[in-house]
Amino acid sequence: MYYFFLICVAAISLKILIVLYRVLQGPTVFDRIIGLGVIGTDIILFLLLIGALKNRLDMFVDMSIAYAALGLISYLILAKYFERKGNIDG
Repeated sequence: MYYFFLICVAAISLKILIVLYRVLQGPTVFDRIIGLGVIGTDIILFLLLIGALKNRLDMFVDMSIAYAALGLISYLILAKYFERKGNIDG
């Protein structure tokens, strides 16, 4: 099971790097925001897998919940900003 989790961590790390390209080179703001959401979700999964590998899942679950709460707040702030701005790409 240890090697399976290790392979999953490597696969998620590779996926984060691929999506990071979309965040940096995205043609629209929406592509970049969605990419950040995907990276945030992957980092939560990454933290949980690291917790399982180190046999400290309780500590990493707390860190994942805190990271998810911060991500939710940041997406709400971005949505409010773009709602007030009105023009996304201009």
